[in-house]
Amino acid sequence: MEDWVPYRQGCREVAVIVDTPTRSAVMPLVGREPELKAVLDCVDRAPATGLVAVRVSGEPGIGKTSLLAELARRLKDRRYGVLVSDSDVLGRRIPYGAIVAALRSATSRGPLDKVRAEALAALDLSDAEDTGAWFGRAAERMVRLLTEMASAHPTALLVDDLDHVDDDSLALLTLVLRRVSAAPLVLVVASRSHSNEDNTAAEELLDRLEQHAEVMRVELAPLTGPDVARIVEAVLESPVDDALAREVHQRADGNPFFATEIARSLRELDLVTVDGNRARLAVSPNAIRLTRREAVLRRVAPLTHDTRAVARAVAVFRRVRIDQIGLLARVASLPEATVVEAFDDLLRAAIVVRDDDQGYRFSHALVGEALYQEVGPAQRRHLHSLISSRLMDDRAQGLPVDLLQLAWHLAESAAPGDLVAVSVLAEAAALARGSAPETAAGLCGRALQLLPHNAPERAELLALQCRVLARASRPAAAIGPGQIALAELPPGTERGRVATALIASLFSVGRLAEAMELADREVAAGEVPAALHAQRALLLIFHGRYDDALAEADGIEHLPISSPAEGVVVFEQLAMLTSMLFRHDETVEYSNRALRASEGQPMLEFQALAVCASTGALAGLVHDASWRVRRAEELMEQVGAHGFRGELNTARVALDWLGGRWDTALDRIGRVVPEMEASQEVMMLEAMRAIELDIRTWRGELDVAARLAALSPPTAANMSRMHALAMSGYLIAKGELTHARELIDLAVGINVEAAYSCVLMARLIELDLEVGDLDAAKRTLAQLHEVSATRVSPWSRTATRRVTGLVNHDVEMLHSAINEAETGGLEFEKARAQLALGEVDPSAVPTLVEAYTTFQRLGAHGLRRQAGNRLRVLGAKVPRARSKTPGLLTEAEENVARLVQQGMRNRDIAAALHYSPRTIEVYLSRIYAKLHVSSRLELARVLDTMQQR
Repeated sequence: MEDWVPYRQGCREVAVIVDTPTRSAVMPLVGREPELKAVLDCVDRAPATGLVAVRVSGEPGIGKTSLLAELARRLKDRRYGVLVSDSDVLGRRIPYGAIVAALRSATSRGPLDKVRAEALAALDLSDAEDTGAWFGRAAERMVRLLTEMASAHPTALLVDDLDHVDDDSLALLTLVLRRVSAAPLVLVVASRSHSNEDNTAAEELLDRLEQHAEVMRVELAPLTGPDVARIVEAVLESPVDDALAREVHQRADGNPFFATEIARSLRELDLVTVDGNRARLAVSPNAIRLTRREAVLRRVAPLTHDTRAVARAVAVFRRVRIDQIGLLARVASLPEATVVEAFDDLLRAAIVVRDDDQGYRFSHALVGEALYQEVGPAQRRHLHSLISSRLMDDRAQGLPVDLLQLAWHLAESAAPGDLVAVSVLAEAAALARGSAPETAAGLCGRALQLLPHNAPERAELLALQCRVLARASRPAAAIGPGQIALAELPPGTERGRVATALIASLFSVGRLAEAMELADREVAAGEVPAALHAQRALLLIFHGRYDDALAEADGIEHLPISSPAEGVVVFEQLAMLTSMLFRHDETVEYSNRALRASEGQPMLEFQALAVCASTGALAGLVHDASWRVRRAEELMEQVGAHGFRGELNTARVALDWLGGRWDTALDRIGRVVPEMEASQEVMMLEAMRAIELDIRTWRGELDVAARLAALSPPTAANMSRMHALAMSGYLIAKGELTHARELIDLAVGINVEAAYSCVLMARLIELDLEVGDLDAAKRTLAQLHEVSATRVSPWSRTATRRVTGLVNHDVEMLHSAINEAETGGLEFEKARAQLALGEVDPSAVPTLVEAYTTFQRLGAHGLRRQAGNRLRVLGAKVPRARSKTPGLLTEAEENVARLVQQGMRNRDIAAALHYSPRTIEVYLSRIYAKLHVSSRLELARVLDTMQQR
């Protein structure tokens, strides 16, 4: 069946033939019945469990698109709402392009269509503002659309070629799906397998969703010989003999797309014949020269010269709408009537198919890629140039033009020195900087390539690139452009902003000496903003120049603050500075001032909350940091996840660590550390490693702790002391007491006022008590009392009171330590104080039982055994461990545990259960905690015992 779509050419109408079955050219689904069933089984769980996610992966042409197309057909038959999005090699250049394509694919009617239109309008970058509210509005509209669709019937979002989806779509998609995770919603993504793992978009998306959704992974393997034979028979419309099927299978390597193209080429080249009602090769296999790429290009070989020229032009466009036929004709240098006829030929040959986005695309991405490469670099550049010239003409006439599409074509075609192209690219970068900073940074980079080295515009572009990369939490990438920009920028506001962004980036990656040198140089050169002075004051603390830092900080109060953004930076830096000195009443006050300085601007408010939450959490200010995290998470719905992810995740992990939610902390560490490593956020990465080392040590997982302990220690003052706290515990657990003492002495040093000195000295006192050196413990305790006299941190006060009670056998002091920890939200510290009370006071059995229970829940089995032994000495009943029965584990945990029992490695378990190795690590951590074990061997023994019951 054909539809006739009128297209106006001048004063007359030309009929363009549209093949209605839009998926007719997609390869038939052959040999994928098991994979399709596995995906549908997962989909069936969505109405009961909420969001489920599936990743389908494999090499190009292996059948991912066909599987998704068949899945879409079956889900529509089940009356699912279906949104479909796909991309190609050029798709990553269009911010939010994948989301827009998905929304346009919806077939909603009535009120729901209005909601969809509002969501599309919210994704219009021309309305984006640099306040952070734009992202929130877009997310809100997307959430509303998905929620209303899912309330009517289960809904599926199918994303093909995830590798080519732009980063901004991925960020928005992650946020939106987390918010609708309770809805009957299915996410199915398809991505290419990469042996060198150079593209991790699919894994990053699914890793972030894993805490909210069930995730399954399906890898498409090459088809078997009989399956390829079925494809060849379908193409040739005849049974085939074994030799022909074997030859196609070998040349296609079991790839269905290439099997189809090779079979079609063999037919068109008259290399097969039908003999006895069965097709066979008409020549010797050695006479056939078909390769994979040649087979793809054979698809378009029979086309006329004009039709092939139009096909190449379509490859440059990516997608073509009917109203762009005139532009397509100008690009192909052909009359419009000829282009219309050629376009119809492409549709009839199923080379181009109608897209759900009211346009037309190639039937398979590999065809478009092959044609795009066939054009050749010089001709591609010429065609992009023609398109950009036409779009520039339309723009000059006041016609609507997509600025980012124009920028893409200019980026592909402009020659060095093209200042008009540079201007457009810079304009597009400025447009995208608030809503799509990654795209903005790329546009700046391309504009810089076009500019001469001495062009005055370079400094402005480099400055913008530095700032958007810093904002996108890519500090390592921001440093280079920032350094070059400063070499060219004159004194003034822009230089101050770039210097501030550069210092912050150097600080984040741990290059503190360079940051200090830059701050000193800028201050010496003349007038600098208050934000830079605040950064310099903090850096002085890190370099041990405490008096200079305080003097600098005092002077900042008298400096003018030019904007809300600068005010946030000033006060968050001062909050960190006072936290380093453990003057936490001032830390809280400066954190509050940073929040007030944001003046309610969502992005600035989010920054103030995230940075100050991480500062407070690492200092042990649990309650203060907790409300800031909660508010930041609410704001993330508006501002997205472009920046300050590291700070917010660090705060979350630290709060889970101190609050006794160790499984959650380890789970989050496993998910966010790779992201921090990729962005080189060294300071926060070191905090994560110290926390994990501490938890693993207390849990007795010394094999895992050993890997963390072997890493290079931090050099920054606060992180080095935090690391020393965790490392000393590890050394004590290994029995290396002398080494532990040396490490603590070195960390505390002569500056006992520094960060973590109280908890470090408390650990030193416990070490003295363990070896029986009471005199040394008393000397250190006297010093600790001098240091802690002005401390308001619950962590410092709890540690001080705990060791005071232990040294002096002071029951009242230990009760005070328990109360301080409980008031401060320090669950583990409370249990340690309870254990200390039980050691000193024989009547404190109930308190000791509570400590035992807490240690049992946390998996701190060494302390649990210590509490249990003390209860036995006191003649009290030791609480029974929770039943280690199969019902204690979930079905998924039970499956993982049984495979561990069989001796399988994490990688093999992941493959068997269609999970990622990281997911298996998360499951194992939960299993260990539930069954109170700390190794695979212990787990196997427990399971053996359970089976014998």
